[in-house]
Amino acid sequence: MKIRRPLVYCIFLLFGGMFLVVAQTAKKKDIKVQKRTLMGQFEPDMVKPVEERIALKERRITHQRITKRILDTLDISDRKRRKLMRELRKSPFSGRIAKTILAGTEFEEDLKD
Repeated sequence: MKIRRPLVYCIFLLFGGMFLVVAQTAKKKDIKVQKRTLMGQFEPDMVKPVEERIALKERRITHQRITKRILDTLDISDRKRRKLMRELRKSPFSGRIAKTILAGTEFEEDLKD
């Protein structure tokens, strides 16, 4: 009984360490967009190329990450923060999020007075 406990701990640490190493070496996921869209069948001139759509999607993802960091640092209630995080996932360029960030921002000029 006493010998099994250290053996179980060693096995647990071994597997836990392997998962940490694998998690650190994981590659970034590639961003996928549709090559052909429904609109491209009827109006090919109005559809943006695949490279441009990928760039737009990357910009939107970085904007979401930055906004999430800003929302985490604001001094607001947890309930409101959770609500804004849900809003951020649904529509990243929401006016409600922009108003909250602007209201919680203190400018250097205001601090000097």
